[in-house]
Amino acid sequence: MTTTDHVLHRSIGRSRGTTIGHALWFALVAFVWTANTSGLISSNDGSHLALARALVLRARAPIDPDRALTLEVDLAERDGHAYSDRPPGTAFAALPAVWLGDRLDPRMLARAMEQARAGREVEPLPGARPYITTYAARTAAGSTGPKLAALIGSSIAISIHAVLIGLLGLALIDRLLLRGLEIDARGRLFAVGTIALATAWGPYSTTLFAHVSAATAVAGFLLGIVELGRGDPGRKVAMLTGLAGAWAIACDYLLLLAIVPAAALTIPWRRWAEVGLGALPIVIATLAYHSVAFGSPLAVGYDHHSNFAFARERGSTFSGNLLDGLWTLWGLGRGAGVLAQAPIVLVGLAVLVGVGSRRRGDRGQPIAILTRALLGFVPWMLALALHRTPWGGGTGDHRYLIPILPFAAVGLALGWTRATPALRIAGLGLALASAVLVWRHFWAWHEAAPFARPGLAALVAGSLLLVLVVALEAAARLTRKHAP
Repeated sequence: MTTTDHVLHRSIGRSRGTTIGHALWFALVAFVWTANTSGLISSNDGSHLALARALVLRARAPIDPDRALTLEVDLAERDGHAYSDRPPGTAFAALPAVWLGDRLDPRMLARAMEQARAGREVEPLPGARPYITTYAARTAAGSTGPKLAALIGSSIAISIHAVLIGLLGLALIDRLLLRGLEIDARGRLFAVGTIALATAWGPYSTTLFAHVSAATAVAGFLLGIVELGRGDPGRKVAMLTGLAGAWAIACDYLLLLAIVPAAALTIPWRRWAEVGLGALPIVIATLAYHSVAFGSPLAVGYDHHSNFAFARERGSTFSGNLLDGLWTLWGLGRGAGVLAQAPIVLVGLAVLVGVGSRRRGDRGQPIAILTRALLGFVPWMLALALHRTPWGGGTGDHRYLIPILPFAAVGLALGWTRATPALRIAGLGLALASAVLVWRHFWAWHEAAPFARPGLAALVAGSLLLVLVVALEAAARLTRKHAP
């Protein structure tokens, strides 16, 4: 074997070892998240599930048979029918999981009945205990809906789906750090691990809320704009960038105020048509759903909300106090903000802004591109602060800011590569403190026991690790085959 062959062999070995290390890390994250799933936890994920069931099981927009899953809270009503008030993007992504869960439901119901007849506690439960209690009370009061015991399979399926969506987002962030910034393995591990375990991304990857689905799409969008800024990557990248941006908006309508400005500030004008073409399928699907459900492509569920009058008009929806909203989302207000629960996020964003401000002249460089994209997110951040929900809706945490976490990951990775050993230790300490704060709050608000599903978690993590190892072996063989 020549010297060149030895070097190539060692390089492939190091790369393979690093990648397997990342696979083990992703499997560990999958274990932590899955062990902390609880099935249905609130009217929010109940409303997403009701919409997904309507679309995939009945091919209809009304959720009448499943309206009780919304707990009569996240609900719209029009022409005598009930609809989910949620944007449809999260449900679109969950359709395969809901279809599979529906096929598991009969078997899981039979198992639950056997446990009950034997005098044992039903395990797993279809949701957190507060959700089950509220559901029972509201169905007893006349709301129509299926028996929760008949949805255990569906609750497990959407929980695993939520975990996989969160992991996909982490993988996209990792790819962004590697491709866009060429961060080494340790820097990427610190950044991705911090986002996974020490920010709201982790807790909300255990349930079918829109925030991590939207953030995952944002991560794909950011990876796309960096690739487009690096040169001429081809039409496929441009179309996937548009698809990711449109899906983020379909998950959270307000992200329109972030994705569109960020795209305008970063994507070369000659690629706009290709990006728009990629966005078209999700745009058409979303507008078609609006037309069927609410009578107009531009009408949304909030326009017909059955409970919150402030949501029905744009003027009243965004009539909150700006300073109160900013302090609640970013500070210590109500103990809900980033500073109160995940201060490590502020460090990441500050580093990105600081590094980016010194590279304003390098417009084609990834850091400059991402800094401009972050500037494009400012209208969205201000609108969130003005929205009635951060204060008037009694928000208990800063989950609406989860889509900005890919930017924080970039800053954390940059900070790690530039930090002294002492600063790295301090960063790890702050990340650990953030993890304790953010998870403790999440467990408290839906009254869940930590790590209550270790068996399911081991199954999911083991299966994921097996899939990743097989994929890595296939990639390694392909690399060796094409090596000179």
